[in-house]
Amino acid sequence: MGQAVDWTAHYVHYPQGASLRALAISQRDPRAFWNYLNLMNRANQESLLASAERSQPPRRLSRPRAPIVDWSVELGAAGTAVTQYPAKYSFDVNATPDCTKDFVVFAINSAPSATQANIAAFNNLYSGANIGGNPPLCSGGAPGTLWAYRAGTARIATSPVLSLDGTKVAFVDNANPAVFHVLTWSAADGGTVPAPATPTAGEIVNLTLTGATTDPDSSPFVDYYNDFAYVGTNNGRLYKITGVFHGTPALAGAPWPITGLGTALTSPVIDFSTGNIFIGNAAGQLYGFTSAGAAITGSPATIGNGGAHGMLADPVLVDGLNGLLYVATGRNTAAGTAIVAQVSTSNLSSPVVASIGSNNVTTIHAPAFNAPYFSGMSNGSGTAQWFLYVCGLANGPATSPVLYRVGFNGSPGTMKTAVDATTVSLSANNGEQCSPLTEFQNGVDRLFLGLLTSAFVEYFDISTTTTPTLGAQVSEAGGTSGIIVDNVSSAVQASSIYFSTEANSAACRVAGANHRCAVKLTTQGGTLQ
Repeated sequence: MGQAVDWTAHYVHYPQGASLRALAISQRDPRAFWNYLNLMNRANQESLLASAERSQPPRRLSRPRAPIVDWSVELGAAGTAVTQYPAKYSFDVNATPDCTKDFVVFAINSAPSATQANIAAFNNLYSGANIGGNPPLCSGGAPGTLWAYRAGTARIATSPVLSLDGTKVAFVDNANPAVFHVLTWSAADGGTVPAPATPTAGEIVNLTLTGATTDPDSSPFVDYYNDFAYVGTNNGRLYKITGVFHGTPALAGAPWPITGLGTALTSPVIDFSTGNIFIGNAAGQLYGFTSAGAAITGSPATIGNGGAHGMLADPVLVDGLNGLLYVATGRNTAAGTAIVAQVSTSNLSSPVVASIGSNNVTTIHAPAFNAPYFSGMSNGSGTAQWFLYVCGLANGPATSPVLYRVGFNGSPGTMKTAVDATTVSLSANNGEQCSPLTEFQNGVDRLFLGLLTSAFVEYFDISTTTTPTLGAQVSEAGGTSGIIVDNVSSAVQASSIYFSTEANSAACRVAGANHRCAVKLTTQGGTLQ
């Protein structure tokens, strides 16, 4: 069985994934089944790797180092936007990672041309240098370009989504009006980022979102069970598309699109327990709708208050088993601070709010849970070990980025209204923006993030209830886009993170010019390499 890891893996969660309820939901959403497999793989690797890795102190670096063991591949004049993610396909989650059939897709935020792709895929992923004297799983030292296309006529500012068999990619471009595409790729078409192929009429479906303007923020969310997709646009419209991967994509009729949702919309997210759909906007409002398009109780909820930093920049995190939503904003009028909020999936009326630093300073991106939040009920750890991490700001006059942690009370886990004492200063740069946070456990529970001014990617060890410790830090031009992770694996170079740089890098220098990079860093050996 294959597995697609895309932006939705960060926003749809199924804690205690071994429960009967989670397995029942997996009949409607394969993400629940993948969550279950991930938890099982985490448990297996924990027993194999934890004692070895934790016997070594976390590696602290006094200064950033050059990335010497990862690979970097050019994406051209732009990369993946900071709130967006690549998408990774693993051919068989029950087998050794595959050097030929596993691949990662990057949407490129640049207008396509004869010399610039706007979407590309790479395989031979598990390549790079030896680690501990052991050769990588894949030979050659670098990835290969599986395919690269100039698809449509506009840049792709959002994240791609893969079909369950990996043969198709759905994405929305930033034309005016925006166009929804389904690409059936072919390795035979070839192409490279600086010399892309053009898909034939039979390889791509182009569906104009009638009545839309542009789409710089909202990635499509695919309901695999019903073969639907949902996507928002910059003029406050939420669209439903039918026949995405197994039919002919078409716009659903009334009540779709739902209109009047303000300005630029985030990506929508489905709660498969209730069927409700959640989406935020640039005015700081959170909307919830039933699958029939009716507003749920309390919709919209005011989380931010708009303006430069009071938007909802990222989608909500959905805890599908406990019926909870999580979202952050940089500006909240009632609190007078940046906040992270917990909201019910059935009623948006009474958010639980925790302050995370100075108000109206920078954009706040998506938080992330620690490993015990996902496995707490099954391993008996209890809510005392459950934490939500978020990158906020110091309280003035300094407004530098700070890693905060919020705990939980009771079950199903009501979020506390104050962060705890385990704060970590991330830099001395006032107003610095973090990328969305990504958690991954492979022996050690790690929290990954990019810093856009400092131009780092780094991780923290969050395996214990003590203050997180910096594990490693690597220079990456302009910081990072959203970060995805691939395998819970002990094979050399096969457990890695993927992202795009947010500025041109000399590591991707082509024809005398620095370009943006698609980057892989392995997480093995307790560091980033």
